[in-house]
Amino acid sequence: MNIFPSRVYKIELPDDSTIALNHLQQNTKPTDLLVLESTDKAFIGQIKENRFKVISSAKYGAFCVLSGDFQGKVGLIEIRLHLTYKILSLILMLLPILSILLTLLRKEVEKPIELILPVLLGILFVRFVIVELNFRLISNKVFNRLTRIIRISAIKNVA
Repeated sequence: MNIFPSRVYKIELPDDSTIALNHLQQNTKPTDLLVLESTDKAFIGQIKENRFKVISSAKYGAFCVLSGDFQGKVGLIEIRLHLTYKILSLILMLLPILSILLTLLRKEVEKPIELILPVLLGILFVRFVIVELNFRLISNKVFNRLTRIIRISAIKNVA
C-alpha cells in the first residue's frame, strides 16, 4: 500500500494525440514550475511533444499533478499528489508520533501502551480521511476537466 494515493488511466483519443495536445496547449498557461497562479486558462504547466505535466488553475488545482504520455491515439495519464501536499500530509502524519515521544520524555503517562491507539487513529485519519478523500474529489474534478479539453473517447483505470 502506498502512503500517498495516485491513479493511472489508459485512454484513447478520437483523433491523433497532436490535436489533443494542441487543445491542451491552448488551455494551459506555460510555466516551468507547477505553482498555482491566477490565470484565465484551465491548466498551468508544461506540454512537450507527446507529453504533458499540468495542474488545474482552479483554487484546489495544485493538489493534484496530471502527467500524460501519448503514442498515436493511445496514452497514459497519471494523477498524483503534488509534492508540496505530500510534505504537508507527512508532517500531519508525524505530529501524533512526535506528541507521543514528547509525552514519554516528560514521563507524563504511566502506561505508554495506551497511547498507541490514539496515535494510529490520528495517522489513519490524516491518510484516509483528509488526504484520500480530498484526492478522490479533486482528482475527479481535474480529470473531468482534462477529459472535456482533450476529448477523451475511452478510459480504462490501470492503477
